[in-house]
Amino acid sequence: MIAVTCRNGEHFSVDPGAIERVETDPDTVVHLVDGRKYVVAVGFDELLRVLQEYAASTLVARQRLSGGVAPLVERPRAPMRIERRARSRDTDTGRPVPGDVLPGRDED
Repeated sequence: MIAVTCRNGEHFSVDPGAIERVETDPDTVVHLVDGRKYVVAVGFDELLRVLQEYAASTLVARQRLSGGVAPLVERPRAPMRIERRARSRDTDTGRPVPGDVLPGRDED
């Protein structure tokens, strides 16, 4: 929850997830998803900063509760293997063309 102050001096808290949009013409108006709207005493930039700080602190709290961030482990990558197609994409009938060698097969 974030604390906001209305233009009339009323203090209350709002769940940032309940904010649908914010208008700034000429006052800063916070529209909630349930249809309520509040004219707040702070400008858009200050409200945005408070919302960003809330999101950052929530992320940090989640990481602490889950035991922190797992260290990155370098995994060895498998070598890349590139093979040519035995058939042309333009004339691919699903059957090998006589004389072509399929990948993985030796000629007899």
